[in-house]
Amino acid sequence: MNKKEIALEIKVAYLEFMAVINAMTEDEYTFQFQEKWSAAHQLEHIVLCVQPLVQVYGMNPTAIEQMFGRTNRPNRSYEELKDLYIQKLEAGGKAPESFLPKVQGTKDQLLYTLNQLIEEFQQEIIALDEFELETLQIPHPLLELISLKEMAYNAIYHVQHHQNLMLQYLKHK
Repeated sequence: MNKKEIALEIKVAYLEFMAVINAMTEDEYTFQFQEKWSAAHQLEHIVLCVQPLVQVYGMNPTAIEQMFGRTNRPNRSYEELKDLYIQKLEAGGKAPESFLPKVQGTKDQLLYTLNQLIEEFQQEIIALDEFELETLQIPHPLLELISLKEMAYNAIYHVQHHQNLMLQYLKHK
């Protein structure tokens, strides 16, 4: 995918996630199946994960390179990155403390914030040169150093993963 396609996929995936949450009743939004995260937890987690992406993608490319370097391998495809992420989760990978939700803010506030973040994230991706997108690398908590392009792929799958978990848990309500 090129940067415009990635930005569009991000928009579609996050708008779908937000639409699912927006359509939930308050009971559905706060429902917790066993010890799993509620939709409220899932939403806040997604906001917490997108915030640093907007910051990093908005940085000067030279600063990103100085901090994290450039990749020394070809980029993985969306499917390869998704499969690697699933493997890491199945091996026990968990979100670091800084990305754990505390359920702060209302559903409307969090949805508004996420919508704003996604718009900024898309703009930052489109503003990057394709070469920078494919060669600059940043750290991911489970996947280690990956390219900006791979991180964007992960952002697409990540929100879909949490949407699927939400819907799966709601079946038990």
